[in-house]
Amino acid sequence: MTSLLKVTDLSVEYRVQGRKDPIVALDGASLDLPETGYTLGIVGESGSGKTTLGMSIMRLIERPGRIASGRVEYKGADVLQMDKEELRRYRWKEVAMVYQSAMNSLNPVKSVSQPIVEVIQNHARVPGPEARERALQLLSEVGIRKDRADDYPFEFSGGMRQRVVIALALALSPNLLIADEPTSALDVVVQRQILELLRHEMRSKGLSLIFITHDISILSELVQNVAVMYAGEVVERGPHDKVLFDPLHPYTESLLGSLVSLDSKADIERDDPAPTRRVLPLEGAGENYCKYVASCRYAFERCVRERPLLRETENGRFVACHKYS
Repeated sequence: MTSLLKVTDLSVEYRVQGRKDPIVALDGASLDLPETGYTLGIVGESGSGKTTLGMSIMRLIERPGRIASGRVEYKGADVLQMDKEELRRYRWKEVAMVYQSAMNSLNPVKSVSQPIVEVIQNHARVPGPEARERALQLLSEVGIRKDRADDYPFEFSGGMRQRVVIALALALSPNLLIADEPTSALDVVVQRQILELLRHEMRSKGLSLIFITHDISILSELVQNVAVMYAGEVVERGPHDKVLFDPLHPYTESLLGSLVSLDSKADIERDDPAPTRRVLPLEGAGENYCKYVASCRYAFERCVRERPLLRETENGRFVACHKYS
């Protein structure tokens, strides 16, 4: 069965003037959305490659960056080999993205409905009045009254602008929505509203979702599956509950250990039974070692000699760690 989206061993690098070696932003990242309606959260710290992965799926890596190797397949078609017209149909109609800080990118001299009308007209080729009616309906669906459709972005709060951006991404009824940190600049109350809006849109439209975040705690009730990224790699992937309550990779453990709640006070105050030890790469080991080795409490000699690959350890669970191989 052909997957909805399949990313295989994807690597992205940036050439910087004055630097001999490129900066590697993605290093053999792989993930799979097997079917329509599949929801995946991608989590990791800043600089782990989450946004680069999202932009690569959209084939929007610009110079000095480049996709060095790997594949991105959508319904079996190679996205990296699509021509201009195929790519035009793929973006917006098949896969749409809410970009990081997108609410600040709305054109200040255009009403909030105008970019939605333009996208519908340019891609669906429908008359202006029909495109406007569709734009008003989309804005209404995300909680913006029709009488505000001709207002400008500066007249809206951050949360309302983010609703406009979500409506814009949904303009052509895509099968897959990629949302990159859509709530990071919002307060907790508005953040909850946007997450609820996304949940509603997924359920009502049967959308697939890739939700990119650095905050693993907000994924609950939003996605069914989680991929954890570290240093450009996907180091763990599996069902949401399994990853969050029974993590396999040591980095996932550390992410979850950083969460503080009222219920975790006793655990925080208790001494760590296995304090972290640092294991630095051995001299002459080259670059083929586990990137997490210097922070891993479980590291052993193989970890500094051989890079672990993402492998399936049980049905639907994947991890890149020598503990499981």
